[in-house]
Amino acid sequence: MTPQEIAKEFETHKARFNLLKKQADDKAAEVIRIKALVENQIKARWVLTEVAQLTQQRFKSKVESLLTMAIQSVFERPFEFQLEFERKRNKMECRSIVTEIVNGKQRIFDEIEDDLGGGLVDIIAFTSRPVLWSLEKPRSRNVILLDEPMKNMGKLITLGGQILREISHKLKFQLIIVTHDDELIEVGDRSYEVTHDGDHSNVRLVKGAPVEIQKKGLRINRG
Repeated sequence: MTPQEIAKEFETHKARFNLLKKQADDKAAEVIRIKALVENQIKARWVLTEVAQLTQQRFKSKVESLLTMAIQSVFERPFEFQLEFERKRNKMECRSIVTEIVNGKQRIFDEIEDDLGGGLVDIIAFTSRPVLWSLEKPRSRNVILLDEPMKNMGKLITLGGQILREISHKLKFQLIIVTHDDELIEVGDRSYEVTHDGDHSNVRLVKGAPVEIQKKGLRINRG
Protein backbone atom coordinates (compact mmCIF):
# COMPACT_ATOMS: atom_id res chain seq x y z
CA MET A 1 0.00 0.00 0.00
CA THR A 2 1.38 3.34 -1.06
CA PRO A 3 1.73 6.29 1.31
CA GLN A 4 -1.04 8.07 -0.59
CA GLU A 5 -3.40 5.12 -0.08
CA ILE A 6 -2.53 4.93 3.60
CA ALA A 7 -3.17 8.67 3.98
CA LYS A 8 -6.51 8.34 2.17
CA GLU A 9 -7.59 5.39 4.33
CA PHE A 10 -6.51 7.29 7.42
CA GLU A 11 -8.66 10.26 6.45
CA THR A 12 -11.59 7.92 5.79
CA HIS A 13 -11.25 6.33 9.26
CA LYS A 14 -10.78 9.75 10.80
CA ALA A 15 -13.99 11.00 9.19
CA ARG A 16 -15.87 7.93 10.39
CA PHE A 17 -14.43 8.40 13.86
CA ASN A 18 -15.53 12.03 13.95
CA LEU A 19 -19.02 11.00 12.75
CA LEU A 20 -19.31 8.28 15.39
CA LYS A 21 -18.01 10.67 18.06
CA LYS A 22 -20.65 13.25 17.07
CA GLN A 23 -23.34 10.60 17.14
CA ALA A 24 -22.14 9.44 20.57
CA ASP A 25 -22.13 13.05 21.84
CA ASP A 26 -25.64 13.55 20.49
CA LYS A 27 -26.82 10.34 22.20
CA ALA A 28 -25.18 11.39 25.46
CA ALA A 29 -26.92 14.78 25.27
CA GLU A 30 -30.21 12.98 24.51
CA VAL A 31 -29.69 10.73 27.56
CA ILE A 32 -29.07 13.78 29.73
CA ARG A 33 -32.21 15.47 28.34
CA ILE A 34 -34.35 12.37 28.91
CA LYS A 35 -32.94 11.92 32.40
CA ALA A 36 -33.80 15.52 33.25
CA LEU A 37 -37.29 15.04 31.77
CA VAL A 38 -37.83 11.90 33.85
CA GLU A 39 -36.65 13.70 37.00
CA ASN A 40 -39.00 16.60 36.26
CA GLN A 41 -41.89 14.18 35.71
CA ILE A 42 -41.12 12.45 39.00
CA LYS A 43 -41.07 15.82 40.77
CA ALA A 44 -44.29 16.88 39.01
CA ARG A 45 -46.00 13.61 39.99
CA TRP A 46 -44.88 14.13 43.60
CA VAL A 47 -46.26 17.68 43.56
CA LEU A 48 -49.55 16.51 42.04
CA THR A 49 -49.79 13.72 44.61
CA GLU A 50 -49.20 16.16 47.46
CA VAL A 51 -51.74 18.62 46.05
CA ALA A 52 -54.28 15.82 45.52
CA GLN A 53 -53.82 14.57 49.08
CA LEU A 54 -54.13 18.07 50.50
CA THR A 55 -57.23 18.77 48.38
CA GLN A 56 -58.69 15.43 49.40
CA GLN A 57 -58.06 16.14 53.08
CA ARG A 58 -59.67 19.58 52.90
CA PHE A 59 -62.61 18.24 50.89
CA LYS A 60 -63.05 15.36 53.35
CA SER A 61 -62.82 17.63 56.37
CA LYS A 62 -65.32 20.21 55.12
CA VAL A 63 -67.88 17.71 53.83
CA GLU A 64 -67.67 15.53 56.93
CA SER A 65 -67.97 18.43 59.37
CA LEU A 66 -70.97 20.06 57.65
CA LEU A 67 -72.89 16.84 57.07
CA THR A 68 -72.16 15.61 60.59
CA MET A 69 -73.44 18.92 61.97
CA ALA A 70 -76.60 18.58 59.87
CA ILE A 71 -77.51 15.03 60.87
CA GLN A 72 -76.63 15.56 64.55
CA SER A 73 -78.81 18.66 64.60
CA VAL A 74 -81.81 16.64 63.38
CA PHE A 75 -81.33 13.26 65.01
CA GLU A 76 -80.73 12.85 68.72
CA ARG A 77 -78.00 10.29 68.21
CA PRO A 78 -74.21 10.78 67.94
CA PHE A 79 -74.04 10.04 64.23
CA GLU A 80 -70.93 10.99 62.27
CA PHE A 81 -70.73 11.23 58.50
CA GLN A 82 -67.43 10.01 57.03
CA LEU A 83 -65.81 9.69 53.64
CA GLU A 84 -63.44 6.85 52.88
CA PHE A 85 -61.08 7.06 49.89
CA GLU A 86 -59.58 3.94 48.36
CA ARG A 87 -57.86 3.13 45.10
CA LYS A 88 -59.59 0.57 42.90
CA ARG A 89 -58.66 -0.35 39.34
CA ASN A 90 -56.01 2.37 39.46
CA LYS A 91 -58.69 4.98 40.23
CA MET A 92 -59.51 6.75 43.47
CA GLU A 93 -63.03 5.96 44.68
CA CYS A 94 -64.97 7.57 47.51
CA ARG A 95 -67.40 5.77 49.81
CA SER A 96 -69.69 7.50 52.30
CA ILE A 97 -70.59 5.89 55.62
CA VAL A 98 -72.32 6.86 58.85
CA THR A 99 -70.87 5.80 62.19
CA GLU A 100 -72.18 5.85 65.73
CA ILE A 101 -70.52 5.11 69.08
CA VAL A 102 -72.64 2.55 70.95
CA ASN A 103 -71.45 1.32 74.37
CA GLY A 104 -67.95 2.54 73.63
CA LYS A 105 -67.77 0.73 70.28
CA GLN A 106 -68.02 2.23 66.83
CA ARG A 107 -70.90 0.96 64.71
CA ILE A 108 -70.57 1.44 60.96
CA PHE A 109 -73.65 1.73 58.76
CA ASP A 110 -72.69 0.72 55.23
CA GLU A 111 -76.28 0.43 54.02
CA ILE A 112 -77.62 3.77 55.27
CA GLU A 113 -81.11 3.50 53.84
CA ASP A 114 -81.76 -0.04 55.07
CA ASP A 115 -80.40 0.43 58.57
CA LEU A 116 -81.33 4.02 59.37
CA GLY A 117 -84.36 4.86 57.26
CA GLY A 118 -85.04 7.39 54.53
CA GLY A 119 -85.04 10.44 56.80
CA LEU A 120 -81.30 10.33 57.31
CA VAL A 121 -80.80 9.66 53.61
CA ASP A 122 -82.83 12.81 52.84
CA ILE A 123 -80.72 14.96 55.16
CA ILE A 124 -77.46 13.62 53.71
CA ALA A 125 -78.67 13.94 50.11
CA PHE A 126 -80.03 17.48 50.34
CA THR A 127 -77.26 18.91 52.52
CA SER A 128 -74.63 17.36 50.22
CA ARG A 129 -75.79 19.47 47.26
CA PRO A 130 -75.02 22.91 48.76
CA VAL A 131 -71.85 21.62 50.42
CA LEU A 132 -70.50 20.32 47.10
CA TRP A 133 -71.66 23.54 45.40
CA SER A 134 -69.64 25.57 47.92
CA LEU A 135 -66.49 23.66 46.88
CA GLU A 136 -66.86 24.41 43.16
CA LYS A 137 -64.16 26.58 41.59
CA PRO A 138 -65.52 28.51 39.80
CA ARG A 139 -68.96 28.16 41.32
CA SER A 140 -72.11 27.77 39.31
CA ARG A 141 -75.16 29.95 40.01
CA ASN A 142 -75.96 30.16 43.71
CA VAL A 143 -79.48 28.74 43.35
CA ILE A 144 -80.51 25.21 44.31
CA LEU A 145 -84.02 23.92 43.52
CA LEU A 146 -85.57 21.09 45.54
CA ASP A 147 -88.87 19.47 44.56
CA GLU A 148 -90.83 17.93 47.47
CA PRO A 149 -87.79 17.09 49.62
CA MET A 150 -87.81 15.23 52.94
CA LYS A 151 -90.81 13.00 52.30
CA ASN A 152 -89.39 10.52 54.82
CA MET A 153 -88.66 12.98 57.63
CA GLY A 154 -92.02 12.67 59.40
CA LYS A 155 -92.12 14.78 62.56
CA LEU A 156 -88.55 15.93 61.94
CA ILE A 157 -89.38 17.77 58.72
CA THR A 158 -89.44 21.21 60.39
CA LEU A 159 -86.05 20.65 61.98
CA GLY A 160 -84.65 19.32 58.71
CA GLY A 161 -85.96 22.38 56.88
CA GLN A 162 -84.36 24.67 59.44
CA ILE A 163 -81.01 22.95 58.92
CA LEU A 164 -81.25 23.56 55.18
CA ARG A 165 -82.14 27.17 55.85
CA GLU A 166 -79.14 27.64 58.17
CA ILE A 167 -76.80 26.06 55.64
CA SER A 168 -78.14 28.30 52.86
CA HIS A 169 -77.50 31.38 55.02
CA LYS A 170 -74.04 30.16 56.03
CA LEU A 171 -72.90 29.26 52.50
CA LYS A 172 -74.76 32.19 50.91
CA PHE A 173 -76.88 30.47 48.28
CA GLN A 174 -80.58 30.68 47.45
CA LEU A 175 -82.66 27.61 48.20
CA ILE A 176 -85.99 27.27 46.36
CA ILE A 177 -88.26 24.49 47.63
CA VAL A 178 -91.41 23.29 45.87
CA THR A 179 -93.65 21.60 48.44
CA HIS A 180 -97.19 21.01 49.67
CA ASP A 181 -96.04 20.51 53.26
CA ASP A 182 -97.26 23.36 55.51
CA GLU A 183 -94.50 22.82 58.07
CA LEU A 184 -91.78 23.08 55.46
CA ILE A 185 -93.47 26.17 53.98
CA GLU A 186 -93.21 27.90 57.37
CA VAL A 187 -89.45 27.37 57.43
CA GLY A 188 -88.83 29.59 54.39
CA ASP A 189 -87.85 33.25 54.56
CA ARG A 190 -90.39 33.91 51.82
CA SER A 191 -93.27 31.72 50.62
CA TYR A 192 -95.54 31.87 47.60
CA GLU A 193 -98.70 29.94 46.84
CA VAL A 194 -99.12 28.95 43.19
CA THR A 195 -102.53 27.94 41.81
CA HIS A 196 -103.83 27.44 38.28
CA ASP A 197 -107.23 28.63 37.03
CA GLY A 198 -107.13 26.66 33.79
CA ASP A 199 -105.53 29.45 31.77
CA HIS A 200 -102.92 31.06 34.01
CA SER A 201 -100.73 30.29 36.99
CA ASN A 202 -101.57 32.63 39.87
CA VAL A 203 -98.89 33.46 42.43
CA ARG A 204 -99.77 34.82 45.86
CA LEU A 205 -97.27 35.93 48.48
CA VAL A 206 -98.13 34.26 51.79
CA LYS A 207 -95.02 34.99 53.86
CA GLY A 208 -92.11 37.43 53.81
CA ALA A 209 -91.38 40.65 51.97
CA PRO A 210 -92.53 40.85 48.33
CA VAL A 211 -90.08 40.85 45.44
CA GLU A 212 -90.62 41.84 41.83
CA ILE A 213 -91.67 38.92 39.62
CA GLN A 214 -92.01 39.34 35.89
CA LYS A 215 -92.91 36.20 33.98
CA LYS A 216 -95.09 35.70 30.93
CA GLY A 217 -98.24 33.74 31.72
CA LEU A 218 -98.17 34.49 35.46
CA ARG A 219 -100.59 36.62 37.43
CA ILE A 220 -99.05 38.06 40.56
CA ASN A 221 -101.09 38.81 43.69
CA ARG A 222 -98.91 40.40 46.37
CA GLY A 223 -101.40 40.23 49.14
